[in-house]
Amino acid sequence: MHTSTSGFTGRERRRHYRVVGEWPVQVAAVELSGGLSEFGARVLNISMGGLLLETESAAGLVVDRVVQVAFPGAEAPVPGTVRRFLSYAEEHSQATRCGVELAELSVPEHAMWTRFVFGEARRLGQEGARRAFLARRSL
Repeated sequence: MHTSTSGFTGRERRRHYRVVGEWPVQVAAVELSGGLSEFGARVLNISMGGLLLETESAAGLVVDRVVQVAFPGAEAPVPGTVRRFLSYAEEHSQATRCGVELAELSVPEHAMWTRFVFGEARRLGQEGARRAFLARRSL
């Protein structure tokens, strides 16, 4: 049986391989008024389905908030929606972590994001982990 870092034991349930790293990003969050809140953040992992965002500025992030995340080295920002919070900033920690699900990407956006994700996997030496992930999924 596989044990993930989340403590889940059993068959791998994630649909997409995650590349673990740290990327400084700029986030634009769409406010209820239609305006944008922009702030800096970090992304701790990326996949074809989403990313884990960590920020010290919650900047009105709530579940279902639409965001655009701009990565250095990517051709364009990726659109997504905040789906769940993993931790909130508290007295002992200034960081809030949330999972962002990518929006349905256009063909050019999907191609750009695919190049970015797998280019980062290569750059960070995580190609072997991707093969292991795919093998676990088929069990």
